[in-house]
Amino acid sequence: MSEAAATKSDHLGQVRDSVESVYVAIVLAFVLRAFMIEAFVIPTGSMANALYGDHYELTCPSCGWQYAYGRDSHNTPGMARCPNCHFRYGDAPHRGKPVEPKGGDRVLVLKYLYDFSPLQPWDVVVFKNPQNNRENYIKRLIGLPGEGIQIVQGDIFVSKDKGKTWRIRRKPNSAQQDMWQIVHDADYPPTPALTAVSSADPPRWISTQADVKAGVSRWNLKEYGGRVFSYTGGDEVETIRFEPGYAAYRPFNGYNDSENRQLGYDPETDICTDWKLSCVWRVKSDAPAVMDMTFSSYGDRYRAEFDSRGTVRLLHQRRDAPEDAWEEWGRVDVEPFTPAQGRRVALTNVDYRAAVWVGDARVLESTDEQYAAPSDEGGAAAERIYRKAMDRATLRQRLLKCESDIQKGMLELDRQVVRSSRRKQFLDALEQEKARRESLRQAETWFETPEIRVSARGGPSALWHVKVQRDVYYTQSRLPDPRNYSPKDPNRDPDSPVYDYFRRLAKNIEEGKDFTSGLKAHPGGAFVSWGAMGHPMFLKDYPGKSDLDEFFCLGDNSSQSHDGRSWEAAAPSIRLYDDDGKPIYQLGTVPRYNLLGRAMLVYWPAGFRLPILDWPIVPNVGRIRLIR
Repeated sequence: MSEAAATKSDHLGQVRDSVESVYVAIVLAFVLRAFMIEAFVIPTGSMANALYGDHYELTCPSCGWQYAYGRDSHNTPGMARCPNCHFRYGDAPHRGKPVEPKGGDRVLVLKYLYDFSPLQPWDVVVFKNPQNNRENYIKRLIGLPGEGIQIVQGDIFVSKDKGKTWRIRRKPNSAQQDMWQIVHDADYPPTPALTAVSSADPPRWISTQADVKAGVSRWNLKEYGGRVFSYTGGDEVETIRFEPGYAAYRPFNGYNDSENRQLGYDPETDICTDWKLSCVWRVKSDAPAVMDMTFSSYGDRYRAEFDSRGTVRLLHQRRDAPEDAWEEWGRVDVEPFTPAQGRRVALTNVDYRAAVWVGDARVLESTDEQYAAPSDEGGAAAERIYRKAMDRATLRQRLLKCESDIQKGMLELDRQVVRSSRRKQFLDALEQEKARRESLRQAETWFETPEIRVSARGGPSALWHVKVQRDVYYTQSRLPDPRNYSPKDPNRDPDSPVYDYFRRLAKNIEEGKDFTSGLKAHPGGAFVSWGAMGHPMFLKDYPGKSDLDEFFCLGDNSSQSHDGRSWEAAAPSIRLYDDDGKPIYQLGTVPRYNLLGRAMLVYWPAGFRLPILDWPIVPNVGRIRLIR
């Protein structure tokens, strides 16, 4: 063979090797995609703030807080409200370029390997939407096959014995860190001039024990523009209180349209009291100093006490106890606090557990005996939790009646209807009624505005980086009445196969059959959602046919998440009935055969869009992160 022919043969071999390498790489990519790892785009904001769909990234003109605001057909940035200071984005004049939308997060999903590493509660999973299998949904896994699930005052309760007993389902700390939502960060105080011309009602800290005559307080809340709270020192305890402002404890999310964020929201009972208060505490001298953090939750109070000499305590006070009566739940010695540097401390109250943190360590936490989530035989515990929340409504009714009685009494006195012989007795009774009114007002306040307080005594100290956060609060949606389905409504055609389950329920209602196992009426006229309190979701498991096993999934952005609570349809591919016509699928659940895998990594976070092409192709690499 000539040298030229040999060289040509070598070149052809190199080309063949390159083509084979590319082919092998493509095959391996498809194999990985089919059996191990696949990439998905987040379609909506149902998992905000952990994961984003298409959105705007905004900086609040008033406080400077950066937050994401969901983008859909009717949302504009001007409708957004800052989750930190409640300032409406459209209330301030904006200069410069319009806000450009960002794409949804792209995530990597671990497929099928969950057969070797079973799915756990609170995992983030991707699955085919049981209502429309052309869509992929991403939610948090709440319930497993064989379990009963119900939502009670924003928390998840689980039963493993068909509803005989219920237990709180607590989150692991890894998931909890991604589920905290901002209430207020003192490092971002609002601008007074902008707040004054807007509809905002910003959160703020105020001193509750200032000297009325002198008009002074030992707390200085204006250092560094209000970012640092300094205590000048003293022998008497002095307190500052957090005033949350507009709807801070309600289950709303800054990712949503501020005018359309009340899915399943009940203003009488949906008040979140699962919080985290954190700060960096720095003592300013060698004099002993003490700082307390206090929460109230439906009347009960929880306190973390930090002594600069190194003692940390966790305390509890019942709502019917005297103001100064505290029960110690635990104490621990830590390294003393010194003027050299501050140390991060926190108090959390979440999922019926109070905990005290120093640095990244949880140094104290309540036990189940001290702080028990109600649980008993027969499942009546959930009802008692709800009734405890409804005490607020009862208090309000009693208070209104008391106010009415006092007004009638005052009117009778003004008209001199009361005889002079009975006047003193009548006045005494009226004073007693006024005292009762004040007591009722105080009791109602504990429910209407749950307290967050900080107290100090002893040597001077300061609080830096004060932050208040709240837990995800699961609201209870409403389902439509299947009897209202009409052929005139193209979106809810009763003859469509996707509404087959609801159609059968409607037929049962018309024939007077018992349908309460499928739907439960709500006093407002609709039906309560799947998994609601008193209407638990019992997930089926099928030994020997595990692909039919049922799971229950919810979104972190609870007030706007279209998840298992409100599904009313099933895609044609869903196996509704067995060969004998018996139901094998429940609306609101995800069958195992629809699961695609566990979300593991945000590899392409919320891409930036090019100026000309409206494509989010430039990743925000600063937000690449593991999904917890």
